[in-house]
Amino acid sequence: MRIAWISSWPPSACGIATYSRELVEEIRKLGHEVIVVCHTDGGERGEKDVYPVIQLNDPGWCDTLYRTVIKINPDLVHIQHEYGLYRRENDYSIGLISPVYRWNVEKRFPLVITYHSVYSRLDRQRALYMSLTLRIIQAGIVHEEYQKINLPYNLGWVPENVWVIPHGAKILDSYSKEEAKEKLGLDGKKVVGMIGWFAPTKGYHRVIDLWEEVVKNLSSDAVLVLAGETRPKSDYGEEYKRKLLNLISTSREKEKIKLILKVFDFDEYNLILSSFDVVILPYTFASQSGCLAHALSLGVPIIASGIEGLKEEMEKSKAGIIVSPEDNTELKRAIITMLEDNNLRNEYSKRAKEYVRCKISWQKIAGEHIKLYRQLLENF
Repeated sequence: MRIAWISSWPPSACGIATYSRELVEEIRKLGHEVIVVCHTDGGERGEKDVYPVIQLNDPGWCDTLYRTVIKINPDLVHIQHEYGLYRRENDYSIGLISPVYRWNVEKRFPLVITYHSVYSRLDRQRALYMSLTLRIIQAGIVHEEYQKINLPYNLGWVPENVWVIPHGAKILDSYSKEEAKEKLGLDGKKVVGMIGWFAPTKGYHRVIDLWEEVVKNLSSDAVLVLAGETRPKSDYGEEYKRKLLNLISTSREKEKIKLILKVFDFDEYNLILSSFDVVILPYTFASQSGCLAHALSLGVPIIASGIEGLKEEMEKSKAGIIVSPEDNTELKRAIITMLEDNNLRNEYSKRAKEYVRCKISWQKIAGEHIKLYRQLLENF
C-alpha cells in the first residue's frame, strides 16, 4: 500500500510531528510505503520519502500540496490535522479544504483525517470545520471515545465515518532514571517535573505557587524541574513566560527549582522526562496530551487533572493520581504522597509500561490504521 501522509514532521518542534514519525515508522515496518508531505521546516537534508513543500506564507501553498500528492500517486491520503498546522493569518486553516475537495471530486483515492483538537464542546469554528470536512472525506479519526460520542451534539448530524484510534506509545528505555538525573545534575534528588510548551492552561504557575508548601512537607531533598519554551507565534506565550520567570525569582524555594528554557529534540525530551520521579499535568484544558503518552512510555508516574483528554487515559492506565483541575490543596497532597511513597511510584511505573505494551503500543495502533485503510480501499 502506498500512503501519502500530510503532517508536520521532525525536526519541526511539534507534538504532531513526533506522533507522525512514531506511527509512520510502525506502518512502514508492516511493509507499507509512506511518503510524507510536510512543512518546509520538516525533513532532514536528503531524507528519503519526505517532501517539505508546505509554506504557509505562500498564497499558493494549497495548490502546491495538491500537485505534490498527485505526483506521488498514492493509494490513500492521510492528513494529520490541527488548526495551527494549516492556518494562514485568520483563515482558520480553511486552505486545506481546497485540495481535499479537489481530490474527492476527482475520486483518485480515499481521504482520511486524524483530528488532533477535538473537545466535548466545539466552538463554532471547530464545529463548522469538522462538519465540512467529514462530509467530503472517507474517514475521520479521533483519539478518545468521548470525542466521537459528542460529535452529533456539536455538528447537528450523526457522522457515520468516524473511527476511534488511540494515541499510541512505545516502551522507551533510552535512559535509566539514575543516568538521566546524573546527566542533568540532579543526583540523589526526588524530581517533580513538567515539560512542554508554556501555556496558562497547563498550570505551570500553580505548581510554582504551591512548591514552597510541598518542600516543607517532604522528608527527602526534592527539586521542581520546569522544562520548555514559548510556542512560536503564540498570542500569550511571552507574557506567560515572563510571569513564570517572576514567580520563580520570587519563590522562597527558588534554589529548588530548575528551569530549562529550550525547544527540545526527541532525545533531549526523553532525557529530561526520564529524570522525573513524577510528571505533573495540572491542565485546565486539553483534547489529549503527548506528554502523557510519553510519560507512559517511560514508566513515569503521573499526576493529572481529571479533565477530558486526560481522565479517560488515566483511568485506563491506572498509572497515577487524578486530581481536580482547580484544587491546589489536592494537587499539593498528591505530589507529597507520590514523592514520599517509593512503592506507590514503582507500582504506577509498572502499570504505565504494561498499559503501553498491552493496549496502545504503536505496533497495535499501526495495525488498526492498516485495517481501516484496507476497509476504505475495498469500498472506494
